[in-house]
Amino acid sequence: MMNTLRVLALLLVAAPLAGPAQQLKPNEIPTNLPGVTTVLAPPEGFDPIAASDEDLAYYGFPPRPDRTLDEEQFQHWAKAMKASKKRIIPTLKEGPRAFGPARLHQNLKSKADDTTQWTADTWSGYIHVDDVKKYGKSSMWYVMSDFIVPVANQAFNECTGNTDIAGSWVGIDGYDSVGLLQSGIEYDAYCNGGATSTNYAVWYEWFPNNQVYVTNFPISPGDDFLVEVWNSSATQGYAYIVNYTAGFATEVSFSAPAGYGIIGDSADWIIEAPGGRTLTNYIAEPFFYASAATFSGKKVDPGDSIQIIQVDAQGNPISFPTLLGTKAFLMQDEGSAYQPQQ
Repeated sequence: MMNTLRVLALLLVAAPLAGPAQQLKPNEIPTNLPGVTTVLAPPEGFDPIAASDEDLAYYGFPPRPDRTLDEEQFQHWAKAMKASKKRIIPTLKEGPRAFGPARLHQNLKSKADDTTQWTADTWSGYIHVDDVKKYGKSSMWYVMSDFIVPVANQAFNECTGNTDIAGSWVGIDGYDSVGLLQSGIEYDAYCNGGATSTNYAVWYEWFPNNQVYVTNFPISPGDDFLVEVWNSSATQGYAYIVNYTAGFATEVSFSAPAGYGIIGDSADWIIEAPGGRTLTNYIAEPFFYASAATFSGKKVDPGDSIQIIQVDAQGNPISFPTLLGTKAFLMQDEGSAYQPQQ
C-alpha cells in the first residue's frame, strides 16, 4: 500500500491533474460536513521530520519544503510539525459569509507588469503572481505563513452597533479569478451602547463557497499560528493549522465547489475585510516564515511579490504591509476601519 501511495504522490508532483474524487485512506475519516475529511493522528513515535513524502501525505501532514533550496523554511516547517502535539478531529460549521477574491483598483494582467504596489477595496498584504494560464506543473502547490492572533477592536472612539470583521489568511488564486483556496483566522469586534464583545475563530474556504469554521480549535489573542494550504489537483485542496501556543493541530481535505477550481497562478498572504463589511481595528499583526512553492519546485515569498494596500472610498489607507525581510512583514491599520467600497 505504501508503494502505491508513493507512486501516486510522485505522479501528482510531476504532473498535477484534476481527477476523480480520491478514495479514503484507512486512517482518513469523514467529518460532520459531507465531502470533508480529516486524518487521524499518526502512531506514537512517528517522526514527521524523517518520514518519507508518502508517509507524510498518508498521515495528513503538509508538503515538506525542499531543504536544498530553502534550509530556513525547512527548519520552520520542522518546528511546526514538532509542535503538532495533539491532532484535533475538527467539528465544522458553515459560516455566514465568504472571504473572497481581491477587488483591485487596477486589473493586474501579468507578472511582467512593473507595478509592485496595488490598492484594493478588501485586501491588504502581498500577492505573488505568475503568468500561468491553466492548471499544471507551473501552478502553485502550497502556501504557508505564521500569524500572531491580534486583539480585535472597533475603530478608535467609535461604537457603531455593528460588528467589524477581519481575517488573516493564506491562499492560492483570487487576484484575477473566481476560484480561491484559502485558510486562516478571524477576529471580530462588536460595540453597542458601550457594551463590547469579540470573536475569534479558525476557518478554511474554497470560494465561492462560504467559509467553514473549525469550532473546536483553540484560538486566543497572542497565540502563534501556522496555516498552510495545498492542493493535489485543480479541485482537491487541503488545510493544515497549528496553534503553537496551545500545542494543537488539525487537517482537513475538501473539494472545490461544483464547476470551480484553481489555476494556481498566485500565492496570497492577506488580511481581508469581507465585501461590504468594515475592517476590524487590529492595530498590528506580524506574518513571518511566509512562503510558497509551485509543483515544478519554484520558491516564492512576499519579498518578490506585489504589495496590496486596502483603501477606503476616498483612497485613504486602511490596512497596509511593511516588509521585515523576504519572508516576513508587519501588517498595520490606521485605526479608521472605514467602510470599503461596495
